Amino acid sequence: MMFSKIKSMLLLPLMLPMLLVAFLAGCDASPPEINLATAKEKAEQCVEPTEDMRRNHMVYLNEHRDETVIAGIRTKKHSLNECINCHVSATKADGEALHYPDQEHFCASCHTYAGVKIDCFQCHADRPQVLDNSDYKHKLSANSYHEMSAKKQPLNMADMLLVTGDKGAVQ
Repeated sequence: MMFSKIKSMLLLPLMLPMLLVAFLAGCDASPPEINLATAKEKAEQCVEPTEDMRRNHMVYLNEHRDETVIAGIRTKKHSLNECINCHVSATKADGEALHYPDQEHFCASCHTYAGVKIDCFQCHADRPQVLDNSDYKHKLSANSYHEMSAKKQPLNMADMLLVTGDKGAVQ
């Protein structure tokens, strides 16, 4: 009985690495393929080299935020709006609106892989500005809603459903 326990204790350190290797063998360690097609349709190149943006985009966004909020300096270079307008498609392949949690979303493709939780889109739009795009699914945007409410025009339920993107909305 004692020999059996000693044998088990000696084999355990050898078995754990083999189990770990077998478990991790199915994991894909490569980063996700980033879809740059939307960006390439809109611009020749990004505002910074690709490798620099992968490593430092958050630094650029934070610096731009501070310049805008604290100093009142508004520029397009390194602004979150411009990144979204260039890199994110307004809709998925099926025509539905594309939002941050969707894996097709430019930001989500890497942030999900890296296990990074971002809070940008709690306040900021997660898809491009589409007011000038006549093919866009919704006739009203959040901006239209705010403009209408500022003018004190009465809003009806159909207007509100269009703004929220409810599938049952009257268009």
